[in-house]
Amino acid sequence: MKWGKDILVSRHLVIARSVLIILMLLAFIFGNKWLLFTSLVGTIILFFHHLYFSKLGEKLIFDNKKEISRLNIDDEGNWKLTFINKGVPIIKGNLLITFDDCIEPTNLPFHKNRSFIEVNIPFKAWTNEKIEVQIPFIAVKRGVSHIYKLEVKIQHLFGSGIVILNCNEIVKMKKLVYPQRKALNILKEQPVLLHGIQDTRTSLYYDPLQPIGTREYTNGDSFQHIHWKASAKLQQLQTKIFPNMGARTWLFVLNISERHSINRELEEIISYTAFLIERAVKENIPFALAINVRTHGDIPYFYLSEGEGRVQRQKALEMLSMLSVHSFPISYPFMLKDIKKRGTSFPIVIHLGENTHETNQILLSYCLGRSAVFEVKTVNGQGAMNEWIQYRKVNQA
Repeated sequence: MKWGKDILVSRHLVIARSVLIILMLLAFIFGNKWLLFTSLVGTIILFFHHLYFSKLGEKLIFDNKKEISRLNIDDEGNWKLTFINKGVPIIKGNLLITFDDCIEPTNLPFHKNRSFIEVNIPFKAWTNEKIEVQIPFIAVKRGVSHIYKLEVKIQHLFGSGIVILNCNEIVKMKKLVYPQRKALNILKEQPVLLHGIQDTRTSLYYDPLQPIGTREYTNGDSFQHIHWKASAKLQQLQTKIFPNMGARTWLFVLNISERHSINRELEEIISYTAFLIERAVKENIPFALAINVRTHGDIPYFYLSEGEGRVQRQKALEMLSMLSVHSFPISYPFMLKDIKKRGTSFPIVIHLGENTHETNQILLSYCLGRSAVFEVKTVNGQGAMNEWIQYRKVNQA
């Protein structure tokens, strides 16, 4: 890799060079051998000093391998930076590293500058030496930490200047800190009104191809569902029992905006969503996630399509980790309309964030499309997932 290089020289060193050259000329003109020898030695020393710093860092290699670490808050980890020096020795160096403040060093002094952490540690590397620099840290808050600045500063041998090597490449390592899970109260499961292939106790539909047992026949049972072998064996009519099957996918829709800014309760919204994601994975419920943050692509907002299990959880938590007060939101009603326009039906829609009149109108259209709509709110410091009030009115009508 190539390093950007700046050589800062003290004006005293420039004056010294000029004085030595003048003395050497005068000594030569006037035949003063002692002065000529002294000035010549000084000039040679300064020449090699200049040559050394001009070559410094030319063959310093940084192993910029791609690495992603995933952590929860209070987890410990470390930045591991590997350097190989195939050039001239680096003796009086310092390594300056700047990264996001969602993680903090545990045993090294650091300086916090706004939302960044700066760490400055001694650095030296002899020729053909491999150096591994480790910076232990602890995850302190949700977010993504990148290394934005990687810089090596080497002092001049005579303290007359400094050489600065800047890493020109994007450092490929990053640390993802997942959000906290903040528990909330959830109402009992609602009836599933959409066809699907998932085992759902509250579904109105069943799978006639996969009987799971029999029971005693009662008036009103379909004649075609009678289990004739079981009836002959027990000398009493038996009816097949079928599993309730339906669609029970959850769609999380997050509104991170509040009028023209980011919602002040962003962290709570994210923490509640993380809790619900964990619950969905635990109960084998597929889920999708949509957040009104602008992106580039066919879908102009953060969108994670339907999936289930640990891989889906990892993708969702990574998406939540990337949200910040600097995210650029798009219209929440536009996002809701676009999801509906794409034709995918979700039996349960969970809304988190601010509500407006326009938002309520669109959520009402979800209800009319046989989706159960819920909203998450904080009441007296405790989170709760309740039926969205308009959905309740539709059910009562």
